[in-house]
Amino acid sequence: MKRAVLYSALILGLGLVPVNAQSKSSAGVKADLNVSNYLISESSNLKYSHKAGFSAGFLYRYGWRENRAVEADMIFRYHDLNMKDKTTGESADYRYFGVEIPAYHIMYADIDDNILYMGIGQFVSYGLFKRYRSGHNGKKQFPTAKDEIYRWNLGLALIVGYETKSRLQFFFNYNMGFLNMVEPEFENINMLTQLISLGVGYRFACKQ
Repeated sequence: MKRAVLYSALILGLGLVPVNAQSKSSAGVKADLNVSNYLISESSNLKYSHKAGFSAGFLYRYGWRENRAVEADMIFRYHDLNMKDKTTGESADYRYFGVEIPAYHIMYADIDDNILYMGIGQFVSYGLFKRYRSGHNGKKQFPTAKDEIYRWNLGLALIVGYETKSRLQFFFNYNMGFLNMVEPEFENINMLTQLISLGVGYRFACKQ
């Protein structure tokens, strides 16, 4: 896992290397509402109860071609999910708050001085606070100790958005984690993260 985190951090760094000295750079803020999900290897008997989460943070965009840019964000994210085993009746509640750094390759098109854009990249995240509680009649069907859920994660990040003339942004974001979030001792559980969000943002004036 450490290798994966270091590799991802290296890719994120390389993605921000300036390509053109005349390129434009800008910064901004963004916030969204999100819904999380988990791809669990033995989830056929699980019933999910999704709860809305929220995120807020900052963006930095560097335009290196007329219709292309790289963007890096720093996002503080909270999400909540409840799972219930329909066979045993056991329930598990997972709450998470952490920092996430996605980096995107952005492609965009001008539409009457507005901008339609889409980006693909990857993210690295670290859980500052996480809670995974479960239990039913003393049985341990889900991981319960705080250290049994990994804090680090990395994966695929996608974004599609629309920016108005006033630089107000509306966007859709999808993330999918690549790391198994539970410790190896739970050999029968493989848990990957998924998250979708809808948000708004504002990008400040560009600098040459």
